[in-house]
Parts: sequence; C-alpha cells; structure tokens
Amino acid sequence: MNVIGYIRVSTQGQAKDGYSLAYQEDEIKAYCEAQGYTLLRLFKDEGISGAKVDEEALEVDRIGFQEMLEYLSHHEVDYVVTLNKSRLWRSDIVKVLVHRELKKFGVDIRSIEQTAAIQYSQERP
Repeated sequence: MNVIGYIRVSTQGQAKDGYSLAYQEDEIKAYCEAQGYTLLRLFKDEGISGAKVDEEALEVDRIGFQEMLEYLSHHEVDYVVTLNKSRLWRSDIVKVLVHRELKKFGVDIRSIEQTAAIQYSQERP
C-alpha cells in the first residue's frame, strides 16, 4: 500500500503537549512500518487551525493540505495516514470538504488513534 502522511499543529501549546509535529511524524512512520505501508511523503501544516476554510471557494485553507491534494493529483496513493482525524479537521464543514477532496482521488483515511481504539474495543470480551 502506498500512503502519504499528514500532520498539523494549531498552537504552541499543542506542540508542547504531545501533538508536536515530530511526535506525529514518528507515530506515522512507526505505524506505516508496522502495517507494511510504503510512506511516500509527509505533508504538514504548522500553526494552522483545523477549522480553517475558505468559505467563498469552499475549500480547506491550509498550504500543506493543498500541497497534499496537488500531490494526489499526480501519484497513486491508497491512504492518507494521520495520528488523529482532528489533525485533518476540527469542524463538520471541514470534514465534509476533506472527504470530498480525497474522494476525487479514491483515497481513504487511516487514523492511528481511532484505528487503535476500534481494535481495542473489538478485542475486549
């Protein structure tokens, strides 16, 4: 599976309290290695809200996210891997826009924390 990673922090506090760019990058690399995924590239947005949207154009207004979409238009990718879906969106409208854009390229999302929570709940008796 060919995948790309996406990381984002919106505040300095987030960078210090466990969701730093380096932490997210390390987690994505480890997850991809464990799953046997080929991590092609990592995209990042630093200091940008997950709710940021250009309301007139109806698109996610983040440079790293837009670079990721441009990359997807020229490369075959199976998944976007992120630590948590909150790295991709923080509002319902952004969630809809993210899904709309990724659907154009036939790409799905793999969220490390949400996947782990689902697996844990399925393993419990």
